[in-house]
Parts: sequence; structure tokens; C-alpha cells
Amino acid sequence: MDMTEKSKNKKGGRFSYNEEERVRNRIFKMQKDEIEDIAKKSDSLQSDIDDLKESTSQQQDDIDTLFKRIEKLKESARKMADTQGIKMPNESKISFTSTQIEEEDNTPYLADMKIKQEDIPSWEQVVNKANEYVPEEVVLEDLLSQEEFNYCIEDVERINREFSEKTKLNKTDIVFLMVASALQTARWIIIQQICGDLGETINAEERLEHNDKIIKDKVSSLNKKFQNQFEGHGHRPSERYKSWEQIIFSSVPYDTTIGSPDLGINMEGRYHRYRTLGHDPILGWIFGTANIITDTITLNDFSSYEIVRKGGPRFGAPILTPTIFYNSFMSIKEDYLRLPAAIFAQYVHLKSDVFTKLGLPVPLLETFSEEMAGKLYRSQYDSLCLMRDLIIVGKQAGFAILINMIIGLVHGLFYNKEKDGSRDHYEVRTRKILLYSNAISSGLNLAYVGANAYTGNWTEALKKLDLGGLLVSLWRLFTDVRFITKVKDQFIKQEMEKVTRSSLEDLNAMFEQYI
Repeated sequence: MDMTEKSKNKKGGRFSYNEEERVRNRIFKMQKDEIEDIAKKSDSLQSDIDDLKESTSQQQDDIDTLFKRIEKLKESARKMADTQGIKMPNESKISFTSTQIEEEDNTPYLADMKIKQEDIPSWEQVVNKANEYVPEEVVLEDLLSQEEFNYCIEDVERINREFSEKTKLNKTDIVFLMVASALQTARWIIIQQICGDLGETINAEERLEHNDKIIKDKVSSLNKKFQNQFEGHGHRPSERYKSWEQIIFSSVPYDTTIGSPDLGINMEGRYHRYRTLGHDPILGWIFGTANIITDTITLNDFSSYEIVRKGGPRFGAPILTPTIFYNSFMSIKEDYLRLPAAIFAQYVHLKSDVFTKLGLPVPLLETFSEEMAGKLYRSQYDSLCLMRDLIIVGKQAGFAILINMIIGLVHGLFYNKEKDGSRDHYEVRTRKILLYSNAISSGLNLAYVGANAYTGNWTEALKKLDLGGLLVSLWRLFTDVRFITKVKDQFIKQEMEKVTRSSLEDLNAMFEQYI
């Protein structure tokens, strides 16, 4: 539980608790009541002992007075006997100087008592007892006074101050921070020259038309090689499904656009590739392969239609998408070669489309946001552009990680145990340097990008976006804060152990005989 937490719990206390803390609170409440009960009984017993001592003291005074009178009578008797010439018998050797009877006390003191290990209840037994004793929720206000609350808060603040003092950056660390920030900032400034621009679209001069003769000849050559390789398998026609040779040599069904307006579907002509799952560089291997086997088309909203080949490929009746996969299974069951033939046809078609002037759409995006997918595709941003950007982002992240590694290693060489104390505390300082330097660099990058975007220069803003560095910064934020929190938690536990160490030593002494 965080002592600074202000959220309310069900009972209205100052702090909120998890289930383990609720159980512990009930146990503390039970033990507090038991201790208070023992204290009351102890006070009552002490009062009885004091009364007994007072009564005993009075009786002792009376006995002392009686012995004094006896001594006087003996003295008078001796004098009278001497006067009369009477010889007194010898006095008893028994001494009556004290009336207290000393007896050997075999009762052990509390400090000498030993608790057997089997007499100690298990944690489950303690929890069950506490749940029965205190069934309702217990908050700290039920256990601590205001003074105790203030003491706990002050103690936590003291520990936090000590940890901050041990892990704060010194002059050397500040130098490392400045160097690391400068390197990270220079990295994203010059990264464009090294890795290229983000967001670059298709260069039409480097691409071919979709029906270019080079592409057609390459597809025809690949198809013939596949046919020759499996010529011995034979041609196995089917009344319902396409044969493996028809799969290889017929056009892919998801290139069909004719007849779609009759069904209220806008395939957008030459931009139809982002509207069909068969052209998706990832999903196409599943849906495109099934479409090729069954001569169907599946759109980006997962609706499917049959393709009618008579009179030229055109849209036919709607068909349930699960039915396509069932029909694919039945076709493959007739002839297993139809599956590798369909996969091969899918590979050839994607390969023939990927380097054309329109390329292939950004994978998966069309299933989440058709509008964004269409906007990117129509602006000539395809899957190859995305791959190039991912490589750039990877290089950005790689350079950022490399700088972090160098700074971390060099800073570690300056560690001095006598001067810097715990290695973990020094590592916290290293993590702070890396965390702050990455945050400063990313902040400057976002400010630069934001300024360009605000002035309408979106192209320049996108080019200079240090996406890889931002991802590294976020990762450092997650890992470094978690590490610092872990070290701080260990420090708090060590400080708390100092407070309870003497009590633990006393408990260990009690169990020493039986452990």
C-alpha cells in the first residue's frame, strides 16, 4: 500500500488495499486486541501483586515488632534469673532474625522459556482465526493513532529522501547526460542522410505496368516449370472443382471487377487490390489461396462472392466465407496437388504484383480501416514502402540502442565502491542518464515534428520523425522505471529490517533449542 495514496476504500479510510493487505490488516487488528487484553490482565495482576506486597510488608512490620518484644522479655528473664541465682538453660541455636521463609523457586522466568516449533500456528491457521475474529474490513485508522500515522509517513519520507540522496546524479553523471542527449539528438538529425526518408511513396519510374511483357513472360515460365514438374501426376478433372492445372493457368479470381456494380460494390477499378483480401501480403496466403481453389473472391469486409467464368470472369452470387474453406477442403480431398498448386499460384501472383506501379496494399490495414488503407494506397504508398520504412525505423532504433549501450558501458567504468556505495544504486544513476537522455532527444524530435506539422509542412515532419528512437524511449521508460522501483523497494525493505532486527534476534533465541 502506498502511504501517499489518497483513494478511498469501502470503509472510508484514507488508503486503498489489495486482498493480501486486507488479510494482514485483520490479523493486525486481532493481534492488537489480544495484546491489549494481555496488557489489561497484566495491569490487573500487577495491581494485585502490589496490594499483596503492601499487605506482606505490614505483616513483616508486625512480626518484627513481635520479635523485638520477645527479645526484651528474654533479656528481662535473664536479669531476673541472675538476681535469683537461677541458671538459665542454653539458648536454642535457631536464629529468628528474619521471619521470611526462603524456598527454592523452580518456576522458570519468561526469558528462559522456550516455545516449541510445533506449537506455532501456520499462516493459514492465523488467517482463518483472524477472518473469524474480524469478519469486516479493517483499515489502518482502526490500528494506528494520528501520531503513529504521522510517524509512519515521516519515516517513509525519510527513507525516500535517503534513496534520492544515494541515487541522485552528480557532476560526472550530468556530463554523461549531456553527452548522451547530444548524441541521441544528433542521431535523429542525421538519420535521414544515413537511412533515408520515412513515408516515401512509389517511384513510378522504377516500377512496371501490371501487364508488362516481362511480368507475363516470367509468370508463364514459372507456371510451365510447375506443370512439367508434376506432369506425372496427371490431369484429374472434376465436375465441381478446378483441377490443379486450371488453378495454375487460369487468372486469379480476386482480380475480377466486372459485375461488382450490379451488386452495389465499388471495386475502384485499378485500385481494387486494397479492397480484396487475396492481394493482402499476409492475409492473402489464407484467403487468396482459398479463393484460387474455389474460384471465389473475398473482400476486405470478409464478404465473399462466386466468380462466374462463362463469358469472362465476373461477380456471381454471394457465398458464405466459411463455405469457401469447406469447399477448399473438399477439393483438396479429391486431389491433394490442388493445395500446393494454389499456394504456388498465390506466390506467383503476389510476386508479379508487388513490383508494379500500384504494388500491393499495406497488409492488414484494410480490415481495420478501409478509409485509411484506401487513402494510403491511392497516394502510392504500398507494402514495399512500408517495408522500407520498417527497415528505417529498425535502423533508428538500432542506432539509439547502440548509443545507450556505449554510454552505459563507459559510465559503468567510473564506478567506485568506496565513493558510490551499492552497485545497484550506481546502476540506478546509469539508468537515469539513459532514461533522461532518450526522453530529451525524443522530446526535441516531437517538438520539431510538431512545429513543421503546425506550419503545414507535413512531408518534412514525417521525414524527420524519429519513430525508432521514440520506441526505444518508451521501452526505456518501461524497463528503467521498473528497475529503479525494484531497487527502491529493496532499499526500503533493508531500512525496515534495521528497525525490526533486534526483535527478530530475540525470536530466534526463543526458537534456538528446537530449530
